[in-house]
Amino acid sequence: MFVRVDEKMSCSLKQKFIVCNILVIVFILLSYLLQPKDSKTNYVPNIAVGPLIPLQDNKTFIIAPYYDPRNSSLIRILAIVHHTVNNFFCLFYCKQFGYVHVMAEIDTVKDNLGFPFETTNLLCASPPECNYTYMSVYTNRTKDISQIPMFEISKDPIGSFSANFTVCISAFYGKFDNVLQVIQTIEMYKILGASRVTIYNTSCGDNVDKVLRYYTQEGVLEVVPWPIDKYLKTSKKWKYVEGLDSEIGYYGQIASLNDCMYRNMFKSKYVLLNDIDEIIIPLKYWDWPTLMRNLHKQYPYTSVFRFINQIFLSSEQESGFNLWNQIPGDDILQHVYKEPINNLSTTSPKMIMNPRKVIHTSIHSVIKADSDMTYVSRQHAILFHCKQKRNNAILERDWIKDDIILRYKSTLVPKVNAVVQKLFQQH
Repeated sequence: MFVRVDEKMSCSLKQKFIVCNILVIVFILLSYLLQPKDSKTNYVPNIAVGPLIPLQDNKTFIIAPYYDPRNSSLIRILAIVHHTVNNFFCLFYCKQFGYVHVMAEIDTVKDNLGFPFETTNLLCASPPECNYTYMSVYTNRTKDISQIPMFEISKDPIGSFSANFTVCISAFYGKFDNVLQVIQTIEMYKILGASRVTIYNTSCGDNVDKVLRYYTQEGVLEVVPWPIDKYLKTSKKWKYVEGLDSEIGYYGQIASLNDCMYRNMFKSKYVLLNDIDEIIIPLKYWDWPTLMRNLHKQYPYTSVFRFINQIFLSSEQESGFNLWNQIPGDDILQHVYKEPINNLSTTSPKMIMNPRKVIHTSIHSVIKADSDMTYVSRQHAILFHCKQKRNNAILERDWIKDDIILRYKSTLVPKVNAVVQKLFQQH
C-alpha cells in the first residue's frame, strides 16, 4: 500500500496543530493554578469603616492611613496606641503578587501629657514594584489575614487645592448644644475666608445636629464621627495627674487635630487649629487672605503662625441688643470686654499653618515641622476667645472694653438670621 507524500505532510501538520493547542491550554491552566491566590482580579478586601478602628489587641485604634510623599513615599497611619505596644507590621495588597508584610516604624507624637494612650504615627514603607490600593497594620503575625481590616489608600494630587483655608475643630462632646455660637462662628469663618470647616463629633444635641447637617448639605462642613468614649476612658483634663482614672486626655484632641491636618494636607492651602469658641480675627485687615499675604511678606520662612489668646467676656447690657433670645447658646456679639493679657495668653495660642510643612502638631504648638514657627503680634491679629465663665481672680473693674467683633455685625447678622429662619422659624 502506498501513501502519497502530500497526504503524509498534511497528517503531520494536523498533529503539530493539535499538540500546540494542547500545550497552550496546559500553559493557561498552569498559569491560573500557580498564580498567588490573593492576586485574582475579583479580590474583595475587608474594608474598614472608621475612624477609630480597634485592632484585636484592644490597645490600638486606627484613625486613618495617609499617603505621604514628602521626603520618601510612605503610608503614614494615624493611630491611638497604648504606650506598652511597640511592635507593628504593615500589610500591603499588591495587585501583581498578593500580600506583602513590612515592619512598621513607630513615630509617637511627643505631647508630654502623660496619658497611657498616645497619638502615634505608624510609618509603612511601600514595597518596591508593588501596585497597591489597599493596606493595613497589625500587631502580631497571623495566618488568618482575611480578618485584618483593610484601608483604601487615595493619593491626593499635590497643589490642586479645593480650599484656601480649612478650620479644624476638635471634638464636640457631652451632647454639646451651643446652637447660636455654632451658627455665628461658622458664618464668621466664612466671612473671614474659610472654604471648609471640619468638626470631630463625639456627642451633640439635636439642635446642633440639625445645624451640622445644614452646613454639611451646604458643602462648607465636614463632620467626622469621633466615638472615642466608646473605646477609651476620656478626660476633660488636658494633662494626666496621678490617680486620674482616664486613658486619654480631652476626648483625644491631639489625635483629632493631627488627623484633620493630614486629612486636609493636600486639599487646603492653610489649616487653622482652634475650638468652636475661638476665632482668629485680623485687626489691621478684614479677612484671612489679606492677613496671610502680609504676614508672609514679613516672615517669608514661616509656615506656622501662632496667635495670642485673648479672652473676651459677654455683657448684654453693653452690646445693646440680643437678637436671638429664642435660640439656645452664647451670642458672640455680646463679648465686648476682654481680660488683661496674662501668662495664659501666650501659653495657649492657636495656629494657622501650612500643613505640608508640619509632621506632628499639638494643641497650641507644632511638635515637629520643617519650617519656622512665629508668634503674630497683637497689632496684626488676635485669637478672639469667647468665655462664658470669667476668671474670678480678675476684677470686673479691670476688664477692658473692646468691641472688635462688632466690626463684623452688619455682615454677620443677616447671614445668621437666614440660617435661624430656615432651621428654627419655618411655619
